[in-house]
Amino acid sequence: MKIMKCTGLVAATMLIIVGGISATGWDDARGIAMAGSYSAVADGYDAIGVNPANLALSSRPGPRLQILGLGSLLNNNAFSVGDYKKYNGEYLSDTDKREILDKIPESGLEFRGHSAVSALSFSAGPLALSTTVEASGSGNISKDIVELAFFGNKIGETVSISDADAEGVVHGDLNIAYGRKVKTFNWGEVTAGINFKYIKGLAYFEVSEATGNVTTEADGIDGDGRVVVRSALGGSGYGLDVGTAVSFRNDWRFSAGITNLASKINWNKDTKENEYTYELISLTAENANDDSSAISEETEYEIGAFSTSLAPEISFGASHSLGSFLFASDLKIGLANRAGANRVPQLSLGTEFTGIGFLPLRGGLAFGGLNGTSLALGGGLRLSSFFLDVAWASSGTALPSLGRGASFAISTGINF
Repeated sequence: MKIMKCTGLVAATMLIIVGGISATGWDDARGIAMAGSYSAVADGYDAIGVNPANLALSSRPGPRLQILGLGSLLNNNAFSVGDYKKYNGEYLSDTDKREILDKIPESGLEFRGHSAVSALSFSAGPLALSTTVEASGSGNISKDIVELAFFGNKIGETVSISDADAEGVVHGDLNIAYGRKVKTFNWGEVTAGINFKYIKGLAYFEVSEATGNVTTEADGIDGDGRVVVRSALGGSGYGLDVGTAVSFRNDWRFSAGITNLASKINWNKDTKENEYTYELISLTAENANDDSSAISEETEYEIGAFSTSLAPEISFGASHSLGSFLFASDLKIGLANRAGANRVPQLSLGTEFTGIGFLPLRGGLAFGGLNGTSLALGGGLRLSSFFLDVAWASSGTALPSLGRGASFAISTGINF
């Protein structure tokens, strides 16, 4: 039936939005456990993607080899773990539906995520190499669509899908980072660093256009809409990170850097656009099988190569060592609302305790950014030169049961 095709189009659009971010996070457990307070702390290959200037500091560690690092973040702007437990599998009364709907901001239901997996990264002296695969995504579903699913459409009311959007990207990076000492003073030193990355684009999609509405009239349902999805399955490009760092009296560090200062991915493999359209003309239950009342169409076009960039971010950090404690703070500011980043600044505070030699303990709080208010916890295991770190962080609140998502990470390697 044509009405089923129209319903399937709406469902497919929602699945595209959610599916684009299903694989998402960070790959450095130490940084996540300190709530992202890391730009003045990261050493060795961990400085890649954070601040390559740290590679030139005199306090840098010896050669390091990463075995594996992986992590993921997935969150939304409305629903918590507690909400899921409360409503999952339950019969929803009108009061329950209204409570759920009231949790969604007027801007719509947003999903965001970011994931990374890295292996066999290596650093020695001022040079570091790493390979990383990252997946980032974001999406938005109009609040009107959720209300329509719960309560149906009222006479004379129009439901719009024009606010829906989504973007997802998967890419592999080969990073080469180098740090250099700029100046030495009697109180410390100043360094600078650069990271160049060759980017292999693996997959990309975006909802480049979404327009449409559905209106219920006394004699039936009228509406029309159009959704255009642009995608690609291969490409290549480059990225550039820069930074500077200051070491002060051996127990203070200050950091400033820009990730993705310049970046470009040229997508040239299997590039296409899929256009979905629908039209409803006085649609009722009686004429649902009438081709003239419900019309839908899907068209696929091959398109030429196109380019995208990665979202840039500025970070400022400070850290202070005090006995067995390390205290750190960061301020991160995204320069674009894109997959894996947004313009909401993030302030984070973190600490690490190393008084138990083989068992470092970490924690932190963050406010703003992709995670919103976040509580982070983690620890590590040190057995001779081998290390293993794990981390968890909430999303949207410092109370885990009320969080609107979470981050997890594990990383392991060898210090020579």
